[in-house]
Amino acid sequence: MGNPQLYVQLKCTSRAILDENYLKYPLKVKNHEELRVPQQYPPLILVAVVVPDHINDWLYQSEEELCLKRCGYWISLAGEASTENQETVTVSIPRENRFTVNALKSLMQCIARGETL
Repeated sequence: MGNPQLYVQLKCTSRAILDENYLKYPLKVKNHEELRVPQQYPPLILVAVVVPDHINDWLYQSEEELCLKRCGYWISLAGEASTENQETVTVSIPRENRFTVNALKSLMQCIARGETL
């Protein structure tokens, strides 16, 4: 594929539950259903951005820089099983899946090779 594409469902939270290995994110069942479609093209991933509690601390912007506080984490839920839950599903996103420039490049290369995420 010469022109890889990636869809992202972006969520933002200051109430993240982080343990040593995972970000635990409560995702609405509707969103879980959208994200778990297998072999979708373009692929769709979840990115959960963890921000500070106070909105004024979220980012700093000037002509020289844009600094977003904390971190974003990504996961592909394609092919995941459906849930019996009615409201939310707690998604465990590995903390090693930081949504960085290098991670995005790697995801796009996988898509270009036709690999699943």
